[in-house]
Amino acid sequence: MAFAFDWSIKASESETVEVNSNQFLRSSPAGSVGSYTTLNADAEARTPTSKFNFTGDGTYRKYWGPGAAGTASEFLNYGFGARYEVREKTNFDREYVEANWRQQSTALAILNDLGVSTPASGFIDRLTATGGIDRSITAIDTVSLFATSTRTSYEPSSGGLPFTDTLARGNWRRSLSSVTAINLSSEYELLEYGNAFNTQVQIFREQAGFDANLSAVLSFRANVGVAYLVTDRGLSSSAFGGTTSATPVSNTQLDWIGDAVLTYRMLKSTTLSVIASQSVGPSIVGSLFKRDSITASLSHSINSRSTLSFSASGNRQISTTTTDFASASATYSYNLTREWLTSATYRYQHRFASTGTTIFDPITGTPTVSGLGPADSHSLMFVVTHNWTVLPSGN
Repeated sequence: MAFAFDWSIKASESETVEVNSNQFLRSSPAGSVGSYTTLNADAEARTPTSKFNFTGDGTYRKYWGPGAAGTASEFLNYGFGARYEVREKTNFDREYVEANWRQQSTALAILNDLGVSTPASGFIDRLTATGGIDRSITAIDTVSLFATSTRTSYEPSSGGLPFTDTLARGNWRRSLSSVTAINLSSEYELLEYGNAFNTQVQIFREQAGFDANLSAVLSFRANVGVAYLVTDRGLSSSAFGGTTSATPVSNTQLDWIGDAVLTYRMLKSTTLSVIASQSVGPSIVGSLFKRDSITASLSHSINSRSTLSFSASGNRQISTTTTDFASASATYSYNLTREWLTSATYRYQHRFASTGTTIFDPITGTPTVSGLGPADSHSLMFVVTHNWTVLPSGN
């Protein structure tokens, strides 16, 4: 049996320069200059009912100046992925499997996820396998099943605590009308740590919600529920673990979770979005966090080539310490041609003084905050991106 594939290959390159007064949000600020180079490639093979994607990307970061003293000045992040998807009778009915591998510097991973500057060396390796099924079981009911598992390890092995994060989720959606639908979801997550106690954390999440297109210019979506955490053979003084002990301890925690999104198209060329959420889960290095956040963004299309956008946000991270952050930014984007894009961004960030005295997560041993005092940063970022088609579709 022969298969006819329609091949296409797309790629992009991005160059970024950032000038920052306090890149790592330290209590004693100092300026730095950063240069970032990013490459992406996506090869896609299509048939009438399926598609196969191969992706690859890599980013190199380099920092100069007194603000980079005491931490790594060079960071490398790259990865590869493959995804196979089969579509059935409708666009919603599909099955898919996916595999990804990524390596990045440990210091950069912690900085990007937690905003914490560390002198860590070496790399984090993450291997992920994912699969899912979406089905329209009736004209108004759809069901989605999703499962993924990620194994995180370190090079060298002494660079961090290896762990496995496995998650399974089921979601049911019913359309009540052409503008309103309700959603129910159930999720189970298992964290298995390679420490001396072989600590395990189970997280059960149950949520209910709805989404509605209230008018041609206004839409709203919200979900709310509970997260139930069960820690077995743990060693933790965080908000999710109880009291630090030299012997393994077990405990349970219950908290609410949820998210809401409001989108308002104020004018034909202007859109306002407000997003709020509360979540409980692991960071990229496995440390458990409760995170509250709210973000408001305004996007205005000046003309067919240029866009002006504003964003403001506040968030709270709770682990062994409680830390509040606030940020605001303004971005001007301009399309030089169909393939060349440029942007300039100003961003302000503030970290409030943390409450608590322990800055290291007991299970993973990683820091949860750069410092207990307040810190500010101002940055200017300039980006040039080139997108091009290596092989157009139809081959």
